[in-house]
Amino acid sequence: MNKQQLIEGIRSLIDRDNHTPEEVVFLKLLMQVWQIDWTIPPYDVWTHMIEWDVPYFRRFMLFDEGDEAEEEQIIRDWTESRLRLGDRDKSSMRDSRKRMIDLIEGVNQLRSSIH
Repeated sequence: MNKQQLIEGIRSLIDRDNHTPEEVVFLKLLMQVWQIDWTIPPYDVWTHMIEWDVPYFRRFMLFDEGDEAEEEQIIRDWTESRLRLGDRDKSSMRDSRKRMIDLIEGVNQLRSSIH
């Protein structure tokens, strides 16, 4: 697996303007995980994200040196996006769940397209 190409693909997704803050946080957390172990399914990363499993992500961040400020920013952004969840109505929650499922499928396709 060409991890650099995989990470560049995720960065390209992050740079698009059409993602919600929650989706951007997911992509950044996924990137942190895949820098260490690209075999972890995106759905698992999303599950740990919605379960607010900070220690899970911290373990991956420990292995990756040199971007500590970026990692701290991801945690802050994650906290802010989590706080905003209470402001959404049910139809908005359904839409964001559908968008996240589509995004997970998209990153799965990205991962399978890179060798």
